[in-house]
Amino acid sequence: MPCKHSALAIGVLTGVLMTLQGCQSSPPPAFPDMSGTHLSSGADVQGDEKTVQAILSVFQQAEDAVHRKDLDALMALYADSYKHGGYTKDGVRAVWRDLFDRYHDFSGAHIFSKITVEAGKTLPQAHVTCTGSLWAISNETGERVNIDSWYGEVHHIIAEHGRWQLAGTFWEIPRSKETRSTFLPHPFF
Repeated sequence: MPCKHSALAIGVLTGVLMTLQGCQSSPPPAFPDMSGTHLSSGADVQGDEKTVQAILSVFQQAEDAVHRKDLDALMALYADSYKHGGYTKDGVRAVWRDLFDRYHDFSGAHIFSKITVEAGKTLPQAHVTCTGSLWAISNETGERVNIDSWYGEVHHIIAEHGRWQLAGTFWEIPRSKETRSTFLPHPFF
């Protein structure tokens, strides 16, 4: 028969191993994501400080607009020529409107691992490699829902009309008819 100390040691060891393996005996935290816009430690940044700060500001403004559910402020950050996944700026507006109608208390995170600025082009461009998530609370269920998450996606932005704007995917062939899904086809930013 094992002694009390051995049983205690086995119990402690089991708890440590469960913790190290990511097992939880309690519910996950209510807000598991880190919110905001961040440069990752060791990010590969190819651009001058002023331009990089202006690019970061676009994402911070977008996150603030989403948090406030301010559709007009959010859409002002999208280029008129925006296109991604068959969506144009008008299509993206409709998706955001639907999301704002169905959810509240939005929070999101953008963690950038690379920013490449191509300032020498006629229309300056930047490509931002990002990992992140978008969360909100469902109006229907009251539950916190992960609307979208992504890893290593590249956000494309352009400088036009004196400011940086979200551009989508430059090389995409536009579809003749947009289709909308329940979830945000990332990266909308």
